[in-house]
Amino acid sequence: AVCAVPQPAQAQAYPSDELLQQLRQRLTEAPKCAPACASVAQAQVTASGDSIGVALDAQAGARIALPLPAGDAATVVKSVKVDGVAADDIARNADGTLWLALGRGVHRIEIDYAATADKAALSFALRPERVLFQGNGWDASGLGDDRLLTETLSLARTHASAPGQPASGVQQFPPYVRVDRSLALGLDWSVLTDVQRLSPQQGGFAVSVPILQGEHVSTPGLKVVDGKLTAAIGDGEDATNWTSILDKADTLMLTAPALTDRTEVWHVLVGPTWHVDFSGVPGVGLADGDNPSAHRNFEFHPLPGETLTLKITRPAPLQGAMRAIDAVSFSNEAGQHASTRKLDFTLRASQGGEQSITLPTDAEVLGVARDGQNLNLRPQAGKLSLPIVPGTQHFEIRFRDPAEMRWLVRTPTVALGLPAANISLAMQLPRDRWLLAAFGPQVGPAVLYWGELIVMVLIAYALARTRRTRLKFRDWLLLGLGFSTFSWGALLAVVAWLFAFDWRGRSPQSNNESMFNLSQIGLALLTLIALICLVSAIPQGLLGEPDMHVTGNGSSAQSLQWFADRSADALPAAIAISLPLWVYKVLMLAWALWLANALIGWLRDGFAAWTQGGYWRQSPKPVVAPAVAAPVATEEPGTGTS
Repeated sequence: AVCAVPQPAQAQAYPSDELLQQLRQRLTEAPKCAPACASVAQAQVTASGDSIGVALDAQAGARIALPLPAGDAATVVKSVKVDGVAADDIARNADGTLWLALGRGVHRIEIDYAATADKAALSFALRPERVLFQGNGWDASGLGDDRLLTETLSLARTHASAPGQPASGVQQFPPYVRVDRSLALGLDWSVLTDVQRLSPQQGGFAVSVPILQGEHVSTPGLKVVDGKLTAAIGDGEDATNWTSILDKADTLMLTAPALTDRTEVWHVLVGPTWHVDFSGVPGVGLADGDNPSAHRNFEFHPLPGETLTLKITRPAPLQGAMRAIDAVSFSNEAGQHASTRKLDFTLRASQGGEQSITLPTDAEVLGVARDGQNLNLRPQAGKLSLPIVPGTQHFEIRFRDPAEMRWLVRTPTVALGLPAANISLAMQLPRDRWLLAAFGPQVGPAVLYWGELIVMVLIAYALARTRRTRLKFRDWLLLGLGFSTFSWGALLAVVAWLFAFDWRGRSPQSNNESMFNLSQIGLALLTLIALICLVSAIPQGLLGEPDMHVTGNGSSAQSLQWFADRSADALPAAIAISLPLWVYKVLMLAWALWLANALIGWLRDGFAAWTQGGYWRQSPKPVVAPAVAAPVATEEPGTGTS
């Protein structure tokens, strides 16, 4: 009864995702021999009639799929045998490659192809270590020392006719290539040989190319036999190349082959170390890159049988400097009790060593840097030794000397020990100095004030000679001196004002009231402008800075810049003459007092001239004539007339 009672159904348990993933990894796990689980020790290729046979000695470290040699459109696979038994486990990919399933061990695979054309090509995806060919009426290309040079073995029928038989109608031509030889003559000589396919357009083949005398092939895997190298171009490839080392010699000779063998093009790249004379074949000189002077590139297209002779010489080196200074920048910042100097220069050296520069004996070196890295160096007896390395380097030297600020400031004497080029000198003056003059290299600042001052003195003398105003030469001179460091335009406005009122006092009065009133208004406006210029000049002189009209090479009154193209050893000197600014302000104060006193007299004379003959005229009113009474008409009695 208990057994008859039905038991409740239980839900079926499915594997978890983690377990499924582990099982999947086990199934797809690569064998331990991967990725070298298969190899082909030897391939025996036989060709006879319309049949091509391939026997492979294959080794498998695990159960694998082995790619079989793929034939081109002119071949058809007839049968595949593994260890003498017809193979069934063969799969074909979308690209037509046949894959054979093999178990672990050593197997012999025999493949029989049917040839339907005079040319056939077998592509080995897995290249055999050794390939043996035996053909009856067939030739093979792409082999060298029983090794497959490329992935493709090309087969072609031979059409030699038997005695008494007509020749075949199909003619076979050997491969034809173009060989480009590029010779680079630099510190080391090298050759790059590039073999390009010309014919046939498809299929793989191998050609024998002779190497140059003294050429040593450096590309691995290539072998030279009897001065020739077998170059293989695989199916689908357009070219192959190799590099070589060339022995240095005084003479090189290149000979073009016969037209039936191949065509050659020669490139010769000559470095600046060598001088080459070419003879035999005309060439074309080509610019090399952005610097045509660095190398000279020549190209030659010889005719069959022509010979190019290269006579190579190395010019003797000339004695010259091993170091050169390309640019120097020397800045000076003058202070009241000490001056700070900064020396920057760029040096090129072909050999390392030390370069000694001379600094002032009382100079205190603050820091030395080479290419941004600080160097712990100190001068000895005014000599500072700098470590030099081959190549280009930039030095920065900062030092200070206890030079008191004087009326004459001079850059210190610094000797670099080498000729220098592109020298820039800079001098910074304090804000409380009044620059008077500057001297140094020709390209530098110019203080134009003194030339303008001479012109102003001559004009002041000429104005005094006119005797049109009450101002004498001394007055004109003092007036010009006060405005010379402020504005020549303001001085011109004041001079125009003085001459305008002199004209007003001397000219006859105009009878035209409108013109008279307009001239009075103009004189009043001119007086206002002149007073503004005079009043502005006083605070500018007492509170501002004098304008000495400094120009040239980007200079100003406090920043002076010089430039020199070359120096033999010591840097050129620069000089600045200056006075304390308070001297200028004291002079301007004296000038302001004189101007205030003189201005009172000028205004009094001007007002007298302005009011001479009245300061304003009214237009006269029109006069009205008295009215005259008209006569009254009377009629005479009895006549009817009046």
